Amino acid sequence: MTSSKNRRENAWKSRKQNQKPHGEVKSLAELDQEGGNSSTGYSKPEQW
Repeated sequence: MTSSKNRRENAWKSRKQNQKPHGEVKSLAELDQEGGNSSTGYSKPEQW
């Protein structure tokens, strides 16, 4: 029983160590600087 528990724990640890990060999440200010090419198609009204 302990060998299968060790095997499970080692597999979990290796998965945690080999993760591929998705990169930094951009702030709203950074997204605003990039322009109005949003995926929703929504653009800010001129009065804002």
